[in-house]
Amino acid sequence: MVYLRPDLLWRHIMTPRVAVVGAAGWAGSRHARAFAAAGAKVAVLVERDERGLALAQELGAQLVPTTAELHPDDLDLAVVALPSTLQPVICADLLNRGFRVLTEKPVAADAEGAAVLAAASGVNDRLMVGYTLHQHPAAALVSQWIKNNNVIAVSVRSVAYKPKVDSWRADPKEGGVAVVNGIHAIELVSSWFDGTPKVLASSASNSLYGSPVPEHVVSTLEFPEGLVFSMQSYWSPWQEPQGLNQGDWSLTVDVLASDGRALWSNDSLHVWERDGGQYEKAFDPSDLFLRQAEAALKFCTGGIPEVTFAQALRATEIADAVLAAATSRARDVVSP
Repeated sequence: MVYLRPDLLWRHIMTPRVAVVGAAGWAGSRHARAFAAAGAKVAVLVERDERGLALAQELGAQLVPTTAELHPDDLDLAVVALPSTLQPVICADLLNRGFRVLTEKPVAADAEGAAVLAAASGVNDRLMVGYTLHQHPAAALVSQWIKNNNVIAVSVRSVAYKPKVDSWRADPKEGGVAVVNGIHAIELVSSWFDGTPKVLASSASNSLYGSPVPEHVVSTLEFPEGLVFSMQSYWSPWQEPQGLNQGDWSLTVDVLASDGRALWSNDSLHVWERDGGQYEKAFDPSDLFLRQAEAALKFCTGGIPEVTFAQALRATEIADAVLAAATSRARDVVSP
């Protein structure tokens, strides 16, 4: 007799059926292929035009123009990968109709935009917010190290390669790089510590591309217990030799504690202890979309969302404060 591990049992019982909304976009296509690789049936792709036709044919999926054509009895999960200003209304409608939903981060472009989602049915248990850093194997190790140490400061550098900044990324309503990329660091760090941090200083610039949105943001925040969080996030026209998401994203998380230091840089982790001991660990490059798809398939069969609406909303509120402080400083600089 063959026995299956509990975490693989669901695959033996059923093949989860998934729909991807916004499948023709960069993130949407990554989601669709990741779910197929994870063993799901990508049953439906939602796109307003024919841009998703080739991917639909590749995956054997039906292509439909709107989410109105999705039915909860036919699907186990709806994945929403749209610009942040569009996602809340779509996700709220899907939740109110009984779907389980995985939405791309952030939960909204700002806290005001998240209000419609906050009132949706099942938002706290049927919505998973796609913050992929939680899926990296280093994240759990750093999280545990932080719990065991008296942390003084965390510094994050998050750089996303973009040959140009255009389309929805150049829409001021989307919030610029702090909301599109820096929000990863904001959410992850805020998940490690209690309380709402105070923004001590923040600045933003659009000098790299000249787009109408913040392209480079530097901010320093302080959590209630005195821990300082420094963040630098920017889009870069230069691709770095190593990084996450197949080299598109370079991430460094430097954690300083009274008894040691932990440095997570892309797919490596180096820890120094106060007594002189240290260790290093290298990870195989991770397809974070695939790891997230595997976690989402457990979620869609009744599991707990890795990142809840409440945690995602907290990160969005912090990002709002970072941008508000940067805007205020810009006014002070140009004021006579």
